[in-house]
Amino acid sequence: MIAAMLLLVWAVRMPFLRGREYDIDTSTWLSSVIAINHYPDKLWTLLNYTDARPLTVFPLLVGSLVGMPVDYSSAEIIGLLLWTGTVLLLYQVCKLFAGESISLALSWSLALFLATICHIFAAYNSEHNSIFMVTAGVALFFLYLYRRWASPAVAAATGTLLGSLIYAKFQNAPMGLLTGAFLLFAMAQRKDWRNVVALLAGCLFPTIFVNVFYGLRGKLDVFWNNYFWNYFYYSFTTQFSSMPIAERFSPARAIRFIFYATSSGIYVTTLVTLAIALPVLSFKRWISEFKINWIPFVFTFLFLLLSIYAVLQSGNNFEHYKLFLFVPLLLFNALFLSMSQPMVRKYAVGILLLGGILQTAVSLKYLDGEIAYDKRTDIDRKVAGHIVKHTRSSDPVVVWGWRDGLLVRAQRPMGYRDVHTFHFSMKSPLVPNWTRDFLEDMEENKPKIFVEAMIPEYSERGHLFLPHDKVPVVREYVRRHYRFVRELDGVRIFHRKETPTVSLLR
Repeated sequence: MIAAMLLLVWAVRMPFLRGREYDIDTSTWLSSVIAINHYPDKLWTLLNYTDARPLTVFPLLVGSLVGMPVDYSSAEIIGLLLWTGTVLLLYQVCKLFAGESISLALSWSLALFLATICHIFAAYNSEHNSIFMVTAGVALFFLYLYRRWASPAVAAATGTLLGSLIYAKFQNAPMGLLTGAFLLFAMAQRKDWRNVVALLAGCLFPTIFVNVFYGLRGKLDVFWNNYFWNYFYYSFTTQFSSMPIAERFSPARAIRFIFYATSSGIYVTTLVTLAIALPVLSFKRWISEFKINWIPFVFTFLFLLLSIYAVLQSGNNFEHYKLFLFVPLLLFNALFLSMSQPMVRKYAVGILLLGGILQTAVSLKYLDGEIAYDKRTDIDRKVAGHIVKHTRSSDPVVVWGWRDGLLVRAQRPMGYRDVHTFHFSMKSPLVPNWTRDFLEDMEENKPKIFVEAMIPEYSERGHLFLPHDKVPVVREYVRRHYRFVRELDGVRIFHRKETPTVSLLR
């Protein structure tokens, strides 16, 4: 039954694959794959040319290695593969305490949502692999709790998975720490010290490995600046989002952001309504069970709170953050459905499926709608055309701005490790480190073309961030090593002085 359900999801989704950019982040990850395929030092490039999220890029890299083109349709297929794995894991976990029928109903509601998911959710992003990894970690925790495994090898693998979560997305850290802490507690309760040691060793291994890797190259500060401090300032200061920290978690903001959206509003409202009603309606039964076995209740409640935290914490209203909510809400509802009276369960499942159907009806309305004309697409075509005409496929290119899709359209490797350069506009103590990285990469890779794309109404937030000639060190480097060639609708193009300005493909 679960296999038929997932086949149906694929059958519905495949005709609506989107072969264009719907989220600029997808272009970021695809650009990283192009760079990894180009540069000889694969591991260094994977760790440094992926915006500190190598495990977000890794599934796309695997797709490229098995022959998939590095484009938006392939990325969406890989994202759907990861969601398929997530649904299967969710089904297995729910079965542990809710039985097959309830697990199928819950999994079906998520499958229904995924089958007609909106463009912005379907576009591959860091949530796709993150949610799969987090769900796998939670599944391993519950499988241990219900005595389905006891092997130190599995404990070490589980620890490695949990310790790797931050390398897919920094916002995963609280959920990974929670899962690891509860798993350690469950092991300690059983005096399962071999598995405690194996789990801790696995958790520490990814970060120890990466630190040793950077340390051997004398670049340890590069790791900590780009992997920790960069996301610390992004998350816990107003450098990127001007929204005050307290306001990010205000009830008004949470309700407005989480519930008000055609993309997921009905489905989220349905899940939240059940998450509030079921504990009330099954109060006596779950309180009785809680006294005997409190761990699942406390864990699922805290896991749900941390998913909400992950959505709200950065202060940016990016729709794809809301993808973190679905698995925790479904797990929470599965646990309390298992405690409910048959009549309550019957109506709750009916409400769940009704909410899923209504969300599907709304999603279908927008699924294959007309794509609004965007002048930036015409500019992309012109600029990418110039890049293709005047470079070889192996020639690195730098785009100064937040227009990552140019490198995907041109299929050229990035010459600087950050495909977007908006962080140079921030009042961050890391700017000197980023400047050093920029100069080192430019000298090592010698990009053939430098594109100044940080202009209003073209670059993402181009009206807020600085063009390169407003950053003195960068302006001086470009002045010395590049010469202005032409301007295309406001986008200025520079060629490296050592490279003749002729078509290399004719």
